[in-house]
Amino acid sequence: MAGAVLAVMREVLAYICRTEGLPAAPRVGFMFHGININHGIISNMKMKVAFSLVLFRHALEDILPLLKSLSSLAAHRPDYSLSLVIYDASPAAFHGPLIMDIEGSTQGVTLSYRKSSNIGFGSANNINFKTAMLSCVDLFVVVNPDISFASQELSPLLDWIQDNASHVSCVAPLIVNASGEIQYSAKQNPTFLSLLLGRIGVLRRIRVFARYDSWHRGLGNDYAKCCFDSSYLSGCFLIIPSCYYLAVGGFCERFFLHLEDADLVRRLSGVGRTLHNPIGRVTHLWARGSHRSLAQMYMLARSYIIYTSIWGFAFA
Repeated sequence: MAGAVLAVMREVLAYICRTEGLPAAPRVGFMFHGININHGIISNMKMKVAFSLVLFRHALEDILPLLKSLSSLAAHRPDYSLSLVIYDASPAAFHGPLIMDIEGSTQGVTLSYRKSSNIGFGSANNINFKTAMLSCVDLFVVVNPDISFASQELSPLLDWIQDNASHVSCVAPLIVNASGEIQYSAKQNPTFLSLLLGRIGVLRRIRVFARYDSWHRGLGNDYAKCCFDSSYLSGCFLIIPSCYYLAVGGFCERFFLHLEDADLVRRLSGVGRTLHNPIGRVTHLWARGSHRSLAQMYMLARSYIIYTSIWGFAFA
């Protein structure tokens, strides 16, 4: 583990030097967040895993399955230091979950809670990252409120990312819905056509569009058994070594909602591998608001304009 972390930090420093036009970083020991890294030797410490949760008009019952999952994981893996960092963007008039109720459902998990204005999903996660105060050896987990998991089904992935942190900048587990059906969420980069097919499903009845949609969502991959690369992983559950999150600057705060995950994972794919790995498994209820709400569709269109201004327009 120590050697892997040292390799990660060297690669991150090299990336920063290249992008900023700085001299190459020397291959010697150095201090990072107060941790002495010298010739691959790191003092023994408990790795932190910080789960970042952004709420908006969520009641306690909405997030209770997630809270219970975290409490179970804390009991199952005492070798991890688990924390839950919450940014609650709900209006002041909305009576959401009380802090004492959240604490009562997350035994063994350190809780940080902030209630503030609605600044957008990515910006709120960036604040949560700063609040978590993670070191280079820790993990930052972006998680949606409608996620739940069995501790024994997530632990193997947390262990795996530790062992592979020298070259993996982001990993997502197998994501299934409440009935156990796979959500095909490890996709190609978003295009105008992919978004159009996602919103006008009847078009997928046309053979050429059906083939394109299958390719774009990676349906040719065995999601349940195979680990494979994807530069567009779903933001509902992302495990990111903190050093890589720092290297790319976290979420782009130009996005308010939608496609901020596509932009983040695409940037992370430039500093390491971004992978779907089914040795971990989570359940996602998948409330697809952008398909039902005109306001959500407007935000999606706005986000796509921002995305194309960064990455360029691609029809297909």
